[in-house]
Amino acid sequence: MRAGLVALIALGCTPSENNVNRVYPDITVTPTSLEFGEVPALYAQTAEVTIINAGLDELDIERIDVVSDPGAVFSVDQQGPLVLQNDEQLVMHVVFQPETYVDYTGTVTIWSDDEEEGQFIIPMSGTGVYAPTPDIALSPQVIDFGSVSPPLFSYGTMQIVNEGGASVTLGNIEQSGSSTFTLVGEDPSGYNIPAGQSLTLVYLYTPLDEEGDNGTVTIPSDDPDEPEVTLTLLGNGGGDFDYPDAEIDCPSPIEPRRTVTLDGTGSSDPNGLSLTYQWAIDGTPSGSAVSGLTDDTSSVAYLLTDVAGEYEVSLVVTNSDGVSSAPARCQMDAIPEEDLHVELSWNTANADLDLHLMTSEGQFFAEPYDCNFCNQTPDWGTALDAVDDPSLDLDARWGYGPENINIDAPIDDDYQILVHYYDDNGDDTVVATVKVWSYGIEVYEGSYAMSRDWVWQPGDINWPEGTVGVRDDYWDNSPKAEDGTTDSGPRGCFTP
Repeated sequence: MRAGLVALIALGCTPSENNVNRVYPDITVTPTSLEFGEVPALYAQTAEVTIINAGLDELDIERIDVVSDPGAVFSVDQQGPLVLQNDEQLVMHVVFQPETYVDYTGTVTIWSDDEEEGQFIIPMSGTGVYAPTPDIALSPQVIDFGSVSPPLFSYGTMQIVNEGGASVTLGNIEQSGSSTFTLVGEDPSGYNIPAGQSLTLVYLYTPLDEEGDNGTVTIPSDDPDEPEVTLTLLGNGGGDFDYPDAEIDCPSPIEPRRTVTLDGTGSSDPNGLSLTYQWAIDGTPSGSAVSGLTDDTSSVAYLLTDVAGEYEVSLVVTNSDGVSSAPARCQMDAIPEEDLHVELSWNTANADLDLHLMTSEGQFFAEPYDCNFCNQTPDWGTALDAVDDPSLDLDARWGYGPENINIDAPIDDDYQILVHYYDDNGDDTVVATVKVWSYGIEVYEGSYAMSRDWVWQPGDINWPEGTVGVRDDYWDNSPKAEDGTTDSGPRGCFTP
């Protein structure tokens, strides 16, 4: 402690008339350094530091700073500002919790209005070492009993799993929320679960009505990095329980043969918990071979539309407690942008079917008025003007299709639709399906069971009316040997 007496002597005055006492704050800290030694990684060790005001005036502590290297492994339970009166003391707890197996250093700096020691620095050190630790987990984190009508009841089970290398000891387990959920059997508080083993709990749900119930079970333990886990209990929709909310920015209409972006970033959790995402395809148009989404566990997923028609996708988000949202659904109409869109698909994996679109004067496999895999972009209508010309998007040489022939702005005519079973590739009878879209509206869908080398003519497209006159004609197009017998085999382009 410093002396607080200053003698002020003024000219012409005696010392006894002008003596003034001045008082100061005086910070004292013990200990002045901290050595934690070896501490198992993820475990916490606490040391006490006592701060004393040994001065005659109050001590103002502005703030207390902590620096760790590497990582934020040192912490204190006091931040400031604080005021200590004369002879008053404060016990500050300093915690060292190493993250891994290295040496750590750090400092605690106490900033105060002590004129001589306004910046008091406490050096710290410690070493993280290996030790087996418990690791608690719940499976599942949520028991959803679904819909249960009184007087019926339902049972649900969960496991407390120790995934660590040391035994875990459970603390005092507490249940809150609806009393309709009860634990069956003994209270597991204080129970010890050896490494790699689990404890099964059974809960009974006996609803009083159908309004919905929810509750939580809080399970503390000596797991060093997760000292408390929570089980959620839900019944009959959970009542006033706030579920996560899945939300899709649903684009519609869309176009066939395009990649569609599905954005679920608007999804949220009422408690701000992190979310995981699960997308699913719930419906596709007939003839579609789409079975999944790209990035279906990300907040943004992608759908490749292969045929025209209605697609339906859904999104479920699950928060970090394991509580899932109701599915958000998105229905999208894939509408062709061309005025005329003819589409072929089939139901086997190997067969090769071909779509033909001909003008009224066209002949099967004859140029230029048969648009097919041999003649994919013929020049019809106005010469060198592609807007009235047909275009075969893809020649699908095996499996399901689709094949599409489109015209942006057809000239007035009656267009013939034909389907040719070109090669079976080991398949047998195939069911072919043709759809016609005119002016963005589906005006025809028909199917026919075909054998190899047969041709099916579903009908004619009447333009500009955009209607389909149904024919359902069919014939055997098998090439003939010289003796008149059938000699099936692939044909070259424009071979009769």
